[in-house]
Amino acid sequence: MKKLVPVILAGIFLLYRSCFYAESDVYFVDVVPGDPPIFSVSVNLDTIVEPEVNDSLEVFYGAEIEKGEFYLAQAFVSKSVVFESDSVANSFWLFPGDVPYPGVDTLYIIFYYSTNTNSLADIVRLEANIVQRKYALQFN
Repeated sequence: MKKLVPVILAGIFLLYRSCFYAESDVYFVDVVPGDPPIFSVSVNLDTIVEPEVNDSLEVFYGAEIEKGEFYLAQAFVSKSVVFESDSVANSFWLFPGDVPYPGVDTLYIIFYYSTNTNSLADIVRLEANIVQRKYALQFN
């Protein structure tokens, strides 16, 4: 038993150092990116000529993604968010009250989806590809 105590103490000392890392150390990882996702989007405003928002306007969108993950869709008018969803197909309404003054304003619809780079940021969903659509609308 007395011969075993120094071996156990030496083992604890060696294993104790293996439980910690120094932030100044550099750790290399070979990132193997996957195939980039194929993303397509359709919005009903693509087919409407000179869309007007008189009392309301419903905007439909559909997004298709292959080999990737859809994260978020956001819509902005006059620098304020009017819609946000994590669904690939949805709709939302625009109202004249969404803008401070009547007239022409721009609707931005932004879609976020995975990059498939397999980096740490991609794995924890902090890295995204972005597709943006913008439409000029007449708010009355």
